[in-house]
Amino acid sequence: MPQYFDISLKSILKELPQKFMKLLTGFETAKFLDVQFPSVTYRQPDLLLELPDDSLFHVEMQAQNDRNMECREFEYLYLIYCDFRKPVHQLVLYVGDEKLDMKNEIILPGLHFTFRIIDIRDIDCHELLESDDPADNILAILCKTDDADRTVRVIIAKLSELPIEERRNYIIKLITLARLRKGLTESVKREVEKMPVTVDMSTDIFYLEGMEKGLIEGERKGLFEGIEGMLELKFGLAGLELMNMVRTMNSIDKLEEFKNLIKKAVSTDELKEFLGNSV
Repeated sequence: MPQYFDISLKSILKELPQKFMKLLTGFETAKFLDVQFPSVTYRQPDLLLELPDDSLFHVEMQAQNDRNMECREFEYLYLIYCDFRKPVHQLVLYVGDEKLDMKNEIILPGLHFTFRIIDIRDIDCHELLESDDPADNILAILCKTDDADRTVRVIIAKLSELPIEERRNYIIKLITLARLRKGLTESVKREVEKMPVTVDMSTDIFYLEGMEKGLIEGERKGLFEGIEGMLELKFGLAGLELMNMVRTMNSIDKLEEFKNLIKKAVSTDELKEFLGNSV
């Protein structure tokens, strides 16, 4: 499922803000690895880092609870380890507003798989606010604070010292992250409007909306391609004939649900019934 914060949050973390990376990995430096894993569909981890001790650090970011999170992480461990043959540390960074409720282990005969889950609200914002890295600063908006409005003011004050274009880019990312917390978007906008050289909020809101639409459209295109490959692989021409109906589906959630159904279905009749109820 696409999340509107993905582009901003991933781009922030790919800058490898030192203090935040130290909190997550124990290291201030790392090397970003841009990888995709071919399968029936492509798997691309949110963030894969090579740490100074030659181990790998895999981060997935979640804004919602996922009841299949442990299975997703297990699949990523298999893909990453078998490709690199190095020790892999795994972390799910939860940035949602609801209470964290995800499993972090699989226990089977002969297997005990586990990974870390961190709720970003358990990280104290003060260390990030003290950083000289604006990527650290804006991540503080999602962390633990006793005074959210004050945290916003400190972040804006830090960003106001940046060159105009750099300031604008970070403020857009800040607004995007603020939408993960109820009520914070308006607080950010109020503080931005007080800046000596302000950002054109009307223009930037359109920019954000366009960015979100582009992200969703890209996700739909990727799902269409993955579904088409799965249908051809499992049902041949009979499966491909369903693609005209599949392409009329606009809901990312429904497309994800349909993709999972393909794995379990024993005939195209089951798939046709689902599509008939979804279109």
